[in-house]
Amino acid sequence: MACLISGISLSVTAELGVGSWQVLETGLVETTGASYGAVVLGVSAIAIALAWFWLGQRPWIATAILAFGGVGIGALLAVLSTPDVLAGRVLFLTAGMVLIAFGVAFYLASELGASAQDALFVGFYRTYSVRPGIVRFGLDGSLVVLGALLGGQFGAGTVAVTIVVPALIEPALRTGHRLAATPLPLALQRT
Repeated sequence: MACLISGISLSVTAELGVGSWQVLETGLVETTGASYGAVVLGVSAIAIALAWFWLGQRPWIATAILAFGGVGIGALLAVLSTPDVLAGRVLFLTAGMVLIAFGVAFYLASELGASAQDALFVGFYRTYSVRPGIVRFGLDGSLVVLGALLGGQFGAGTVAVTIVVPALIEPALRTGHRLAATPLPLALQRT
């Protein structure tokens, strides 16, 4: 989970664009006038409910632990500073994307549950046996489009994260399951 928290922190510090869920959340803040915290809580509750009741992804230990991931992200954001040169910002974003993909894959391979955001992702690829990379791209892309239409924050980094993380997620999941000695989900066995 430290990989995931570090990856999110680095990608935010790069200031080149936010991730898919953050585009949606900032768009909802813009259109509703609600606080960011209230929007995140509401979106998380809806994602968990949909994943649980529609896709059978019950919240578990990792769901509870990752609910407090914002504390770790906040702590890292307090000590990280945005590089002055574009190359440094791109390096932060690149490292962040790799850490996000492997962080998600490694904690999911532990079979201890999924975060509110990842519960839908996991539910779709496990329930419908669709390749995880395709599910991740479709979900992230949809959230980015919806969030952008609502006026959410968007940048070149958003496009990069929306393309690169789904491309990395399948090899990362394979590695994570191998290291955790847990069985590959059916969607990964077919690819």
